Amino acid sequence: MLGLVRVAARALPYLCLAIAWVMSAGSAATIVARHICREGSTLLVFLEAFTDAAFKFSVCIIFLFLALAVVLLCGLCLVSLVAAVSGSGSEVRKSAFGAITQESTQKFLKFPRAMVLGLVADSAFILLSIAGILVMLVSPHVEGSISQGEMIGSVIVEVGIFGIHAISCFVIIPAFALHMLREDQQDRTAGRTVVVIVC
Repeated sequence: MLGLVRVAARALPYLCLAIAWVMSAGSAATIVARHICREGSTLLVFLEAFTDAAFKFSVCIIFLFLALAVVLLCGLCLVSLVAAVSGSGSEVRKSAFGAITQESTQKFLKFPRAMVLGLVADSAFILLSIAGILVMLVSPHVEGSISQGEMIGSVIVEVGIFGIHAISCFVIIPAFALHMLREDQQDRTAGRTVVVIVC
């Protein structure tokens, strides 16, 4: 049971990053395709369907992992209860949660510089999208058509959304994935070193 918890804990962040990357890439490509391709073109329909499917898949994965987390927590509580009754509760708690320390959490939350810069750039694009929405709200509404202000505002919003997805796809998600991969490799190397020293 504890081995399954550790495997799930290691696999979950990578799966979430992969889904986020696919959604960001699909959304950015859809925005570009809307301006390049004709309405109803095969590429545009494919990208919209792909992004929609990726979003639905991510929602299903989130619910699946929530269910898995509930099952694992129930199993962990059951193991802890049995261990407490048998008198070895502290050993089980140490083996289950020994890797989660304040030092390891701080080490994990030390984000790489590329990711921090990407988040700053994302903030700028979020503000740009908000500015586009404000331009659309302030522009006078023309009955039966889109006013020039609304058109400019919608273009600004699309540029902002494209920038958010592009930076997430090419900077933030890859930088965070590399950061997690390095941390995992260091943890495994440290674990192997401890095993060699103990042996």
